Amino acid sequence: MCLMAPVRVVSVDGTLCEVEIGGRVDAVSMMLEPDLQVGDWVLVNSGTVVRRLDPDQAEEMTQALSMMFDLADEADAESASGGSGGPPS
Repeated sequence: MCLMAPVRVVSVDGTLCEVEIGGRVDAVSMMLEPDLQVGDWVLVNSGTVVRRLDPDQAEEMTQALSMMFDLADEADAESASGGSGGPPS
């Protein structure tokens, strides 16, 4: 499964830009969104920017993803400790 998360444009050079997420920087194509600027929030798939996001959208998506990963971490911790994950019987 592929999951797209908001990333921020940190540099622009012709038809490529660099995006940063979690300290990692990747070069991606701007073919579908040619007018990007440093500071823009975008979604990237297969090395190509597929959509520009407004800052509010990026924040909402980031919060939702964080909540989802927190829930997954809690489920993993409960599973490791022998919890059933279901309601008490």
